[in-house]
Amino acid sequence: MRWIATGMLAVMAVIFVVSGRLLELHPAWGYVHAFAEAAMVGGLADWFAVTALFRRPLGLPIPHTAIIPENKDRIADTMAQFLRENFLTPAVVARRMRAMNLAQAVGRYLTEPSEQGGSRIRAGAGDLFVEVLESLDPDRLGGQVRSALKTGLDRIEIAPLLGQMLEAMIADGRHRPLIDSIIRWAGLVLEDNEDM
Repeated sequence: MRWIATGMLAVMAVIFVVSGRLLELHPAWGYVHAFAEAAMVGGLADWFAVTALFRRPLGLPIPHTAIIPENKDRIADTMAQFLRENFLTPAVVARRMRAMNLAQAVGRYLTEPSEQGGSRIRAGAGDLFVEVLESLDPDRLGGQVRSALKTGLDRIEIAPLLGQMLEAMIADGRHRPLIDSIIRWAGLVLEDNEDM
């Protein structure tokens, strides 16, 4: 793309010089001359504007150039603030959460293995979990793991969050598909494990 733009600028420069020499032959060459001049000015202005955003044109310390490299932190902070204030507000997130049918998605995930490899992910995660558990020394780590889990779980205040989520789901009637899916899943588990 850069070579095309440079080539077009060179062509306009040649047309500008040739039409300048032919001005005396016919007055219409004045229009061609003005067109070529405007194209060269526009091309140079565009080149300077785009170059000035990212670096110093021709390496000269011209003020108000290399704008993005010199202000990248401020630009990132401003973009983060814009996203936080316009897209991550509680009202926007709540609206998106209400539009999602989380219960149905979880229920479908639990009961139907996906064709895109979701079941392989679950199986792989299960195998990894089993390997980790088998590699642990239960006598030595049992007490430590139990106390660490208890301490971690005591610190988490998950009840209010779960309560709000359940309240919103029940208010919208979105709990029904989850309950239906859990019942179907439990039925399948019981059928597969009749010895239980």
